[in-house]
Amino acid sequence: MKCDICKSKDAVIYQPYSGRRLCKDCFIDDVRRRVREEAEKQGILKANKVLLAVSGGKDSLTLADTLASIVNPKKLIAFNIVEGISGYNRKEAAMKLKKYLDDLGIELISSSFKEEVGYSLDEMISSSKNRGLNIAACTFCGGFRRKLINNAGWKVKADLVATGHNLDDEAQTIIVNLLRGDIKRLVRLGDVPLKLSDRFVLRVKPLRKVYEWETTMYAYFKGFEFQDVECPYISQKPTLRARVRDLLYLIEEKNPGSLMRIVEEFDLISDNIKNNTSREELPRCKICGDPTSYGRDICKNCELLIKSGLMDQKYLFMS
Repeated sequence: MKCDICKSKDAVIYQPYSGRRLCKDCFIDDVRRRVREEAEKQGILKANKVLLAVSGGKDSLTLADTLASIVNPKKLIAFNIVEGISGYNRKEAAMKLKKYLDDLGIELISSSFKEEVGYSLDEMISSSKNRGLNIAACTFCGGFRRKLINNAGWKVKADLVATGHNLDDEAQTIIVNLLRGDIKRLVRLGDVPLKLSDRFVLRVKPLRKVYEWETTMYAYFKGFEFQDVECPYISQKPTLRARVRDLLYLIEEKNPGSLMRIVEEFDLISDNIKNNTSREELPRCKICGDPTSYGRDICKNCELLIKSGLMDQKYLFMS
């Protein structure tokens, strides 16, 4: 069967949500087209410098490759974080990541939780468990990853920070925040994110209209050997996001295109949400100085370190 776009090459992939059968080249072009459309809306094409948050997985490799195809790679700087998870973030995966980025002409810098925070993720989890706390690893990891990525963006004077969040991630985030009734977090989403602090380097998501299975196939067609080992902490304690993910996949299977419609419909109403929601500057954490949520004196990261016994207990009385 021939490709529905070029009509000449054999189709090798089927898009359930579009009903099209595509050849390898047309599929790659289709993904790049969507990335370019998002990159244009998000200001990436006009930026002087963009920091790419990369892990070595399929999403970050697709992020780097697609952006390098539409902007000068010299304007891109990749940033990799070693969280410190036993059996994860293997050295050979980091070496492959560096080679791919070198081939694309993208500089790579790296850091780690241990170097920046003083503790690896394993050490944070161990300390919290020893105190009888029931805190998910993702709670620690997500917060400190965002902190390190933002700090790296500041250090290299990036105009934007681009992450590899795909369509699946974006749909999950929308549903999770709706379930939590967290309107203020929803305000930050959408095709053009809202900046609520001068201390934040604005984060953008060029892959937010690309399905996760598409980033997998893109990486496969490009010949990337990516890290496909799931973080061990996810299976140990499934989060609300993981449960929402499984539910959305069931819906998508029965109704192809559901995730795309969730994101596209949210984009249509996001401007209205932003226009009717307060945009005051986020307060600063009294300990680290980073922005924190409204109504908080201490950011979630510092609070976690205190509760886990990794930071002086006296700070608790500041909140």
